[in-house]
Amino acid sequence: MTRPCHQNVVSTTPSPPQTVFLGIDVGGTNVKLGLIEDGGQIIAQHAVPTPPLKTPERVIEYALSFANEETTSHQRIGGVGLAIPGILDSEEMVLREVVNLPGWIDRPLLRLLSDQCDTPAMVVNDANAAAFAEHSRRGLGDRSLALVTLGTGIGCGVVIGGRPFSGDHGCAGELGHIAIRFGDDALPCTCGSRGHLETYAGAGGVLARLKLAYATNPKHRIPASLQSPLASPKDIADEAIKGDTICLDVIDETAIHVGSAIGMLGQTIDPAVVLLGGAMTFGGKQSSTGIRFLEKVRATVRETTLVQVGGNLIVDFASLGNDAGIVGAALVAKQAAADACFNNS
Repeated sequence: MTRPCHQNVVSTTPSPPQTVFLGIDVGGTNVKLGLIEDGGQIIAQHAVPTPPLKTPERVIEYALSFANEETTSHQRIGGVGLAIPGILDSEEMVLREVVNLPGWIDRPLLRLLSDQCDTPAMVVNDANAAAFAEHSRRGLGDRSLALVTLGTGIGCGVVIGGRPFSGDHGCAGELGHIAIRFGDDALPCTCGSRGHLETYAGAGGVLARLKLAYATNPKHRIPASLQSPLASPKDIADEAIKGDTICLDVIDETAIHVGSAIGMLGQTIDPAVVLLGGAMTFGGKQSSTGIRFLEKVRATVRETTLVQVGGNLIVDFASLGNDAGIVGAALVAKQAAADACFNNS
């Protein structure tokens, strides 16, 4: 009697689709879009000018159209995150103050987003989104991080206990408007107050201090590159590399201002990490002036804080650049999806 032949049976059960998350990073100039996989890697991205889209509804509609076109039959969108500039009311999820986005103030952004998609959705301040992306990239878990963006203005995103933190009024992390100078000689800030960090360490303030330094030191002729109305922090860094002592002094002064403000931040929330990003890092880690700037910031933080704060605080350059906003927005959506799953369990 022959024994029956046992054949190997191959399962035909299809594998579950890959879950991806949509990040929408809205700026006054461009809307940046990205599909992010579970680990935080970008698998598709796109940018479109903001002005033609104008309204939140059209931005959301365009972003969802992009996501639907880019996802395959083996993928599903697990959540959508919207990152926006300005003062975001973290309870009502509406913008209370913003520049270059007319028609966005006081709109119910989370409801508009949720109405157009059938997945978990979240709205977050763009600085907090970028900070959350850097936090995830470093695998900080429940530890805290602040991302200071140095440019025309100075912003700061904060992650506390592993979650973006905006405060009760949407103003947490407004480091640019911390006062670092007091008295009648404190320089006026665009917000109407005086002595704020942004006035001294924002791009406009740094260039103004630089030109004043040349004007009061007639032996030093201002380089041609810095006479242009389009002069930038990179031009300051380039002249510093050539040995221009006034540029070096201004970079050091800027680092002291920034380091003093980070010291105040450190004493207030005691984060594990503070990162520096934006154009005002004087070349960043790729430049000797950028490294000089970072070291001076670190030294100032240590000099102005308790040893338990400054001695343990990691101060470094950010790593994600312009992609941080879309990655962070998508990761906030991923967090919202996980929260929804937990609450429904």
